[in-house]
Amino acid sequence: MEKPRFHAMALLLEAAEISSLNGKPAAVGAFNVNFFTQAEGILEGLRRADAPGIIQASKGANKFQGGPDKIAYMIRKAMEKTKHRLPVALHLDHGDMEKAKECVDNGYSSVMIDASNMDYEENLSSTRDIVKYAHKKGVSVEGEYGKLEGVEEDVVHERTTYADPFMVPNFFNKTGADALAVAYGTSHGPNKGAGIQKLAIPIVESSYRGLQAYRLNLKHFLVGHGSSTVPPDLVAEINNYGGSIAETHGVPMDKIKAAIVGGIRKVNIDTDLRLGITATFRKYFHDHPGAEKPSKSLMSIKQALDANPSVIDPRDYLGALDKSLLREDPKGTDLEEVMEMLKERIASHVEMLANEFGSVGLGLEVRNIPLEEMAKVYKD
Repeated sequence: MEKPRFHAMALLLEAAEISSLNGKPAAVGAFNVNFFTQAEGILEGLRRADAPGIIQASKGANKFQGGPDKIAYMIRKAMEKTKHRLPVALHLDHGDMEKAKECVDNGYSSVMIDASNMDYEENLSSTRDIVKYAHKKGVSVEGEYGKLEGVEEDVVHERTTYADPFMVPNFFNKTGADALAVAYGTSHGPNKGAGIQKLAIPIVESSYRGLQAYRLNLKHFLVGHGSSTVPPDLVAEINNYGGSIAETHGVPMDKIKAAIVGGIRKVNIDTDLRLGITATFRKYFHDHPGAEKPSKSLMSIKQALDANPSVIDPRDYLGALDKSLLREDPKGTDLEEVMEMLKERIASHVEMLANEFGSVGLGLEVRNIPLEEMAKVYKD
C-alpha cells in the first residue's frame, strides 16, 4: 500500500455538492479526534459506509498531543494499520492565525480560521490572509461567519448571532475561502437546550441560493458546526455508571438532513464521540471491577472519572497518560481491551452518520489531486 496521504477538503465537499445537484443530497462528516483509537474507529466507520471523511483536530487536541505534526503522524499510522483507501482530509477545527499556519506547515490538508469574534471586515481580512498562505500549498480553508452559542475550546459565545445570507457570497468573494461555517442556530456542546428551537434552516437555504446565483456553489461550500445528535442512550449510560450529565439535547437528525438538503456540505461531530468514549470507559470499569488495580493507566483514568461525574471530554481523564502511547496502536498494552470497545462504539456511530448524511459511495467521486497539484488548481 502506498504511503497514506490526505486530500484537500474542498475536493470531498465538491463530490457532495455534485451528488446533491444530481438528486442525492449529501454532506461529508467531519469527526474530531484526540488519540489513536478514536482515529481508528472513525476510519473503520467510514470504511463500513464506503464514505469519504474529514478527521479534524482542534487547537486543544493539537496541544494535547504536542503539536500538529504529532496529530498528522497519528492519523497516518491509523490509516496504515487499517489500510484505509477512501479519501480523507485532515483538518484544523477552530484555529487562529498562528495555529492555522502551523498546521499548513505540518501536513494538514485543510484548516479553519475562526475569526467570528472579530467584526466583519476584520474577519474577512484574517480569513483572506490564511487563504493566501494555505492555497500556496494546496490546503483548503474554512472560515466562520456569525456566532454559534456555546463553548468550543476557548471560543465562547453566550448567544447566537445568525449569519446574514445576503453576505455569504460576499464573504467567499472577498476571502477566497473554500468553506464557511454559517451560524443558523446550532450550538456547541451537549447542553443545546432551547437552542434547538432557534434552528433557522431558511438561513442555510438562502445562503445556498446566493451561492448558486453567483455560480459559486461548485467551489465554495457551507458548513454546519455544533451538529452532534447527543444520543439520549449514551447520556443515560454515562449516568447509569457513575456520571452526572443533565440538560443535554442534540440536533435532531431530521433537522440535520433538512440543512443538508438546504445546502450544508460538511457536518461537524465532536460531542457524540466524546459521549461514546466516556460511556464506554464508565461501563468498562463497572463491568470489570478491580481491572484498574494492576494498571497505572487504567487507575489514572478511573480516578479522574470518579473525581468528576460531569466530565465528558476524554482529554480530561486521559491527561495523565503518556501522550506518545496514545498516538500508537494500543495492542499488547493494558488499554487494549477497553480501546477495542471504544473503536467499535465509534465505528458504529460514524457508519450510521455517514449513511444519514448521504455520503455513502462518494469515495470514488472525489477527484484524486495531490496537494501540490491543488496549489496549481488554486493558482489557476
